[in-house]
Amino acid sequence: MYKEKRFFPLIVVFICSLIGYISVVAQENSNIFDKVVIDAGHGGNKPGAIGSKYKEKDVTLAVAIKLWKLINENLKSVKVYYTRVIDQDIDLYKRSSIANKLNADLFLSIHCNSATNKAAGGTETYAMGLGKTDRNLEVAKKENAEILTENNAIQNYEGFDMNSPESDILMSLYQNAYLNNSLDFAAKIQSQYQKNVPFKNRGVHQANFVVLWKAAMPAVLTEIGFISNPKEEEYIGSEYGQWVIASCIFRAICEYRNKVDNLQEPVMSIEQLIPADVKEKERIRKENERLQSELAAKQLSEDSVQKEVTSNTVTQNSMQNNMRANDSVQNIQKTGSEVVYRIQFMSSPSKIAPNDNRLSGLEDVFSYQDNGTWKYTAGIFATQKEALEYQKKIKEKYADAFVVAFHNGKRITIVEAQRLQRK
Repeated sequence: MYKEKRFFPLIVVFICSLIGYISVVAQENSNIFDKVVIDAGHGGNKPGAIGSKYKEKDVTLAVAIKLWKLINENLKSVKVYYTRVIDQDIDLYKRSSIANKLNADLFLSIHCNSATNKAAGGTETYAMGLGKTDRNLEVAKKENAEILTENNAIQNYEGFDMNSPESDILMSLYQNAYLNNSLDFAAKIQSQYQKNVPFKNRGVHQANFVVLWKAAMPAVLTEIGFISNPKEEEYIGSEYGQWVIASCIFRAICEYRNKVDNLQEPVMSIEQLIPADVKEKERIRKENERLQSELAAKQLSEDSVQKEVTSNTVTQNSMQNNMRANDSVQNIQKTGSEVVYRIQFMSSPSKIAPNDNRLSGLEDVFSYQDNGTWKYTAGIFATQKEALEYQKKIKEKYADAFVVAFHNGKRITIVEAQRLQRK
């Protein structure tokens, strides 16, 4: 009996020690980073922001799937879960609830930005918290607006009011326990964007997003670019751009995992992560773009040279025409006649430019208005006979050309011209 009494305390100590050891191991295992939930923003009858070619819901899902592939292939110990894998509408509060039920280590919601100003652009990433600027509040309200179309929104969001400061303050308290890690992960994402994405880095911010509400783990919402900006829309809508963005987020996840699990595992480069065929297509696209740019520049240069040549030709023709006109005027002055003959070859409702191709090769071009219509003549002659000889040449190009007469600059009939000349 004595031995049994002495042995009993030892058993208790052993059991307590074993329980303590098991608790420590369990706690350590629970700290291992091995579950990520990826949320592709919007879906179904809620397309999100709409660009000229793409919809936010489609772009976010495409990036989410590429991110899943990268994690699945390169981080074997980490399991990836989706909030949606198809074009499906899911209430905002359910998205973080999925992460809670899975006891995930990280929740990431992917979105596209938009603005009425088409020039606005850049990437930015948010953690939960009070929005310190009007811009942050604006982004949060835009993303939270979907709750207005959900059923039982008052119960599901506990009376949350987007326009109430009190609701904003209460909501910001939910993520306080994970705020530092959330901000750290957000900073890692933005750092990757800044190095690898050709957009402005708009930084890390805090705002109250319903989709992050009550997430019991570090959680961020990342805006991968402005779908309202034509250049950024083209990039985030392209296969190559989506792979770059997914690779940036993947690298940020790797860096974050190394930190929280105290690891030193190497992180693959963007170049290593993007599939070879995607990189080859992008290389070909850039090469074609370069060739088109060079061709356009060459054409512009040739057009400039041609324009200069045409300008010089017009100037020379003008000088020659002036010389001929002076000679003709001198001949007219020698005869003492105030009557001149010209060849009318064209009429136009509006005045045409002096360097117009229709006037090329013609001598002493002269225009006048008659009943609102511009009439164009060539040549200047003292006699009708000289004019008729020149008319033959003009008819080669203008079959309807005919001789007209002027007296002191005013159009007169041929009969009147002959009468004046006889005097």
